[in-house]
Amino acid sequence: MKIGVISDTHGDYASWERAFNYLNDADLILHAGDVLYHGPRNEIPSGYNPKKLIVALNDCSIPILISRGNCDAFVDQMVLNIPIQSPYVFAVVENKRFLVQHGDQITESGIQDLISRYKLDYLITGHTHVPVLRKLDNCIIINPGSTSLSKRDDKINSIGIIEDNDVYIIDLETGDKIFEIKK
Repeated sequence: MKIGVISDTHGDYASWERAFNYLNDADLILHAGDVLYHGPRNEIPSGYNPKKLIVALNDCSIPILISRGNCDAFVDQMVLNIPIQSPYVFAVVENKRFLVQHGDQITESGIQDLISRYKLDYLITGHTHVPVLRKLDNCIIINPGSTSLSKRDDKINSIGIIEDNDVYIIDLETGDKIFEIKK
């Protein structure tokens, strides 16, 4: 089983294409929100083309689950054939429990509460545009960073991949692993 983990595409079709090069054989894609709109505080991404991204997402042969981000609006749901779920996406895949939430409204104590309440194996967030991969108790917490508007010092755009027993975050340009956890 291969699961792609992305967030904060912000309407950047070019970055979706780069991400999809690594995810075209995935069984599922989990998107932590901020899908189409770049947001008023962000620069417009270089590959900004939300209309083209809408078509790519709607035509994607891989199932995509999306959690609503703070830049996602009702009008986005009008053009996407994929439900934007709010405030969480909860899924069980191969007996593993996943919860996806954009991350703009989760505190550290809230993270612990969600992990305990839902007996999570994976908690996926976005929002910060900075990738994080860490283990808390028996749960792996993944923030894949942003595909288009990295806020890392080195500006590396990234995605996450869960594959068999490995979880890693990769640099979209090089494919190099930035972080990795082997289960």
